[in-house]
Amino acid sequence: MPWKRADSLRWQLLRWLLPPLLLFLLGTAWFSHRTADATANRTFDRLLMASANAIAEDIEYRSGELMVDLPYAALELLESNLSERIFYRVIGPGAETVTGYDDLPAPPATPAGAAPPESEHVFYRATYRGETLYLIALKKRIYDAESPGPVWVIVAVTGEARDALSQQIFFEELVRQSLLIAAACLLAWLGLLQGLKPLERLRSSIMRRPVSNLAPIDARSAPAEVRPLIEALNQHTARVDQMLARRKLLVADATHQMRTPLAEMGMHIDVTLREADPALHRQALVELRTDIDRLSRLVSQFLLQTRSDIDGVAKHAHTPVDLAALAQQAVLATRSVKARSVNLRMEPIAQAAVVPGNALLLGEMIVNLIDNAVAYTQAGGHVAVRLAVADAVVLEVQDDGPGIPPEEREHVFERFYRSPSAIASNPSGSGLGLAIVRDIAAGHGATVTLNTPPDGRGLCVRVVFSTRTATD
Repeated sequence: MPWKRADSLRWQLLRWLLPPLLLFLLGTAWFSHRTADATANRTFDRLLMASANAIAEDIEYRSGELMVDLPYAALELLESNLSERIFYRVIGPGAETVTGYDDLPAPPATPAGAAPPESEHVFYRATYRGETLYLIALKKRIYDAESPGPVWVIVAVTGEARDALSQQIFFEELVRQSLLIAAACLLAWLGLLQGLKPLERLRSSIMRRPVSNLAPIDARSAPAEVRPLIEALNQHTARVDQMLARRKLLVADATHQMRTPLAEMGMHIDVTLREADPALHRQALVELRTDIDRLSRLVSQFLLQTRSDIDGVAKHAHTPVDLAALAQQAVLATRSVKARSVNLRMEPIAQAAVVPGNALLLGEMIVNLIDNAVAYTQAGGHVAVRLAVADAVVLEVQDDGPGIPPEEREHVFERFYRSPSAIASNPSGSGLGLAIVRDIAAGHGATVTLNTPPDGRGLCVRVVFSTRTATD
């Protein structure tokens, strides 16, 4: 999958905030529109009610005749600068029009020619002369002996002012909400800028650090959300520091160990240059060859050690590996290159001993075990390689050499450590073999133990792999 550069936290925050806020704005705009319409309707309905009441106040019977004195103020309540049209109608007890527009619509539920419904007032809409009207029908009860029944007053007005008020309320509310959302985004942006300042300070402090400073980063001043990241970085830095320390120690030890064979090689060359005897020249060349072999083995082990520590093994891909096949190859290779008369054999195994791991490193581990056993076994001695498969895979390399005293068995896993008995048995050893074995085994989740064989002679190195790959 191609790598994609991540945006800054500020832009990510805006991208996450803006769509929900815009949806929120659309939702509130819809509710604001309904609220604006309801507010405008309530306002103008009250004006209609006030106008109808003003007309109804001046309706009375005089000498048996229904009289309507239409006050100008009653209609002035509905006037505006938007050229609205106002209509009215007074319906007498007999459903006759006393004054106003005869064809002004009555409430929808009223049958044609009948009086409005029996309620004090009713608001309704109707189309009149091609225009939408907002109307009120108000019942006026005249308490007079001459009155045969109630009178109805109908007042109507077009909707220009009503719509203008609704739009004004809606747009004012929309502008207010938009400003609030913009202010919220701005405050979130400013808050994020302020919140990121500790990270900027942390970045500056890390940039000012010397390259060699791998001390833990102080996470106390960092935000709580960033502390797990800093702790993970500290753990990673600590592992890097440990790896560098091991590599530095290894280089220092290897440099010290290489001085001896190099000095001996120089000495042999100097002696050869001073002597004219061909026999001495041959002897010097044999000793020089021995020193070169020793140095070559030391360099090979040193390079293997640099990649066989626990961290190095973890970087290699693990696949199913048959230890029996690797052990057989190591035994055959050792027999072909070793001049010493040591009886090296591998005990037969009935099934494959498969473990997850790196075949190259596991092969080097077995080679080192066999090399050590052969190197410290006297001529005519025996070295046995065996494998056992049960709940775990067990590899054993046993020799009948001088062995290792129990008090020194922990130290022999240290790099370049050699006990006096080991030096006496094999002066050319480097002290890296078992250190390499330990690191490769640890990287594969295995344990290495040193044991005394049942007959009490020699040494048995036992490697136990806690997991294995099942085979048919």
